[in-house]
Amino acid sequence: MSKWMALRSVGGEVIEQPRNERERWLVNTVATQARQAGIAMPQVAIYHAPDINAFATGARRDASLVAVSTGLLQNMSPDEAEAVIAHEISHIANGDMVP
Repeated sequence: MSKWMALRSVGGEVIEQPRNERERWLVNTVATQARQAGIAMPQVAIYHAPDINAFATGARRDASLVAVSTGLLQNMSPDEAEAVIAHEISHIANGDMVP
């Protein structure tokens, strides 16, 4: 699934410029983990849903996206959210994404 289609299907919004502390934390966390995994910085998106969920998609490791739900950000501790994000980053690093 293309990044555009994935975002459209969940109503996600790419964070171009963080507007608040939560978005800043998310972008910084993804950046740190991407650097540690040796991959290019994915686009980062948030979508509004009460479910605790996240996904990674993209055609290639250097053209990827990590999206998380507002439910994940509101209901998980920072450590728990970091673990979920690390899981998504590992999908990108291993090329386990649906393009």
